[in-house]
Amino acid sequence: MMLFTNIIFVFSLIVIGIYDYKNYVIPNKLVIVVLNIGIIHYVFNYFDFKFITGLITSFSIYLILYFLFPKGIGFGDVKLAGAIGLFLGFKLTILAILLSFFSGAIVGLLLIALHKKSMKDPIPFGPFLALGAIASLFFGESIINWYLGLYF
Repeated sequence: MMLFTNIIFVFSLIVIGIYDYKNYVIPNKLVIVVLNIGIIHYVFNYFDFKFITGLITSFSIYLILYFLFPKGIGFGDVKLAGAIGLFLGFKLTILAILLSFFSGAIVGLLLIALHKKSMKDPIPFGPFLALGAIASLFFGESIINWYLGLYF
C-alpha cells in the first residue's frame, strides 16, 4: 500500500508543479487528491500523531507567510503545504519546507541574474513545494541523518 500511496503522491505533485508553473494557480481538485492520499497514508500508519503535526505545522507556517506576504504566497500554496505535511509527517515536512524555500531562492536569484525575471515578477511556488516534498520523501531520512552526523 505504501508504494501505491507514494506513487500517487509523487504523480500528483508533479502535475500540480507543472500546472502551477504554467497557470500560476494550484487547483483545489489536485490539492484534495494529495490530501486524500495523506489521509490514507495516515490511517495505514496507525494514526501516528506525527502526520497531524506535519499538517498543522506546514499549514500554519504557510498561512503566516500568506498573511505577511499576500502577493508572494497564494492560498493554494497554503493548502498544498498542509496536504504535504499530512503525508510526510512532522520531521520530513520541516525538511520539505526548507528545501522548497532553498530551491525557490536559488532559481529566483538565478532568473534575476540572467535578467529573465525582476524582483517584482511573480514566480510560482508550487513547483518548489512539490520538489521539496518529493526530495524529502525519497531522500529525507538520509539528508537528516547526514546533517545530524555533521553537527551533533
